[in-house]
Amino acid sequence: MQLNIHKTKIVVCIAIFALLISNCSRKTDSENQITIKINSIDSKSKQRRVNLFDTVEVRKEKFGYLTKTFPVEKKYIMDSMGSVKIKIDTTKLYKIFVLGFKAFGPEMYYPGYLKDGQEINIEVISLE
Repeated sequence: MQLNIHKTKIVVCIAIFALLISNCSRKTDSENQITIKINSIDSKSKQRRVNLFDTVEVRKEKFGYLTKTFPVEKKYIMDSMGSVKIKIDTTKLYKIFVLGFKAFGPEMYYPGYLKDGQEINIEVISLE
């Protein structure tokens, strides 16, 4: 009986030690953060949507019941030049939506695809 308790303690200690070592080798959240610039582009004219102050919805992948979900993580308002800078985690899957008055533009970005300082052009389609 005493021997079984001693073996259990050793196994638990080894498991905790292995868990600590595996977590130490991973990057921290701040090391995974990058800044990207999103530009809103009109699909017809191929020009920036200036002075329209579109909304950017950033949705990050989460695992729901049986399926993936993409709840809204943050919302941003574009500046007068039709762009916005955001910080995201490079290890996550993101859906980024540009929403304007009677306009819509979605994009999906996989982990590792985006680089720090990258500019992204999202084409916005008019719903008229």
